[in-house]
Amino acid sequence: MTATATAPFSIEALNRADPAAAAEMMGRVVERSDWMARRAAEARPFDDLNALADWLEAELMGLSFAEGVTLLCAHPELAPPAPGTMTTASQTEQARLSLIDPTPDIAARLDVLNRLYRRKHGFPFVIALHAYGDLTEVLAQFESRFEAATPDELRTALREVVSVMKARLARLSGETALAGIATAAPGSPVPSSGKVQP
Repeated sequence: MTATATAPFSIEALNRADPAAAAEMMGRVVERSDWMARRAAEARPFDDLNALADWLEAELMGLSFAEGVTLLCAHPELAPPAPGTMTTASQTEQARLSLIDPTPDIAARLDVLNRLYRRKHGFPFVIALHAYGDLTEVLAQFESRFEAATPDELRTALREVVSVMKARLARLSGETALAGIATAAPGSPVPSSGKVQP
């Protein structure tokens, strides 16, 4: 593990880092999507963390349909069969709701839900776990999102990723007052306008 991967995250450090180091820093925020981390590095400098968070939101919600699917497919399913292969951030997020080692009945239920959802939409179910108090709420969201048209569901999932990224920025930087983390309830409907098209 490099020093960049373990150093405190700050907008000042990000702005002054060389391009490769800046992309590596953003890799702690962006889930296994080096291309998006590089875009963030190329978009510097950012005035503050809120400016970075706003840029991430605009960039994600402006992705083409294909790019959106690619980004979502970099995220793990809930309670994957090999949790140790997830990023440290994802392991931490899923562990909070006991999704690293779920009970057999929960594991079986999520296995079915994961397969059905991916079969319908072509990408894994993504939800901002930090915004939910317990697994019951998460499962209710999972089941309620099956009926959406795939382009609409892709936008909903990208909104969830935005929430995840903002929460990671807040956690990495210690800026708990970072704007926009809880301005809208994840899982709520979003407009279908924008660049995301099938």
